[in-house]
Amino acid sequence: MSSIESQPMQSARPPHRKQSGFTLVELVAMVGVVGVLGATALPRLTALAGEARYASLRVAQGALLSVASTAHGRFMIDGAGTQAFEDVGLPMVNGYPGAHPALADAAGLARGYTVRTDGAGSLVVMPNGLADPAAARCYLVYTQSRAPHAPPTVAIGSDTSAATCG
Repeated sequence: MSSIESQPMQSARPPHRKQSGFTLVELVAMVGVVGVLGATALPRLTALAGEARYASLRVAQGALLSVASTAHGRFMIDGAGTQAFEDVGLPMVNGYPGAHPALADAAGLARGYTVRTDGAGSLVVMPNGLADPAAARCYLVYTQSRAPHAPPTVAIGSDTSAATCG
């Protein structure tokens, strides 16, 4: 054998380097997929804000009922006209906390909520961060006891839903 036969043949061209990156078709396809995902996911994500506010109202409802029950239990034991709860004095009405802003403080609702009294024995609680028209439809109402030993009511607004809290 000759030495020419044993050696591989070399090309005159320089070695071919593999290109890195995406082709235009791949980029267009990726932008299309991201666009479709964004168009379907974005409305769902914005709806989550309303669902979160509505859920927070349900939590606030439980907190108000818990404070009312605890204060009523203390009232049954000592009969005091004002109960101290979480270092907040709660004025009592018929053995339960009255509709006073101190009730929201005792329930831990001082931050994150706007609390208003209507002067007729009701306390209205709305999540912060809502525009006024939305806030008018995203609320709960604590109505103080109307008779001795009749518990107060804490109700989510009749037209309140995750959609109206959005």
